[in-house]
Amino acid sequence: MQKLASLGYVGLQKAAPSVDAAVTGVDPKRNIAQANEILKAMQALDEGKSQRAVPAFRRALTSQPNTYLAHYGLGVALAQQRQYSEGIEHLHKAIELQPDSAWAHYAMGFSLFKAGDFKTSAIHLEIASERLPEFGDVHGLLAQVYEHLGRTQDAAREKAKASQLGTN
Repeated sequence: MQKLASLGYVGLQKAAPSVDAAVTGVDPKRNIAQANEILKAMQALDEGKSQRAVPAFRRALTSQPNTYLAHYGLGVALAQQRQYSEGIEHLHKAIELQPDSAWAHYAMGFSLFKAGDFKTSAIHLEIASERLPEFGDVHGLLAQVYEHLGRTQDAAREKAKASQLGTN
């Protein structure tokens, strides 16, 4: 939590809604349709079709701007398109909404690495590696970040972990 606080995440929790959803007349069918659209966009993203996923995530965020999965998916999709700056904004929001998301921290660390912010990248990748200790790719990327930071012993340790676990 201290690492997140140093990055400005802690204390940014959403305020409780002031009006009950039943009172406002939110149609559950609309929420289901939106959830299905987000899941289809995630599937497109998994298939490497980020250009198809981006518009769907943007539509979802237009009607429900505090949707974790839409921010996470959009951040990853934008990173796949090498639009790191905007992707980082959405990943930041995803982490703000769900600070425990190891995958959002990994995606953020990757995007920050690509953007050249190695110090902040290391923080996110350290969080991800603690939560995904068997994911070799996080250790491999963290080793690269540590090399950029001149932390050779830490880089060697992470390389050994990545090698032991195997990376993609």
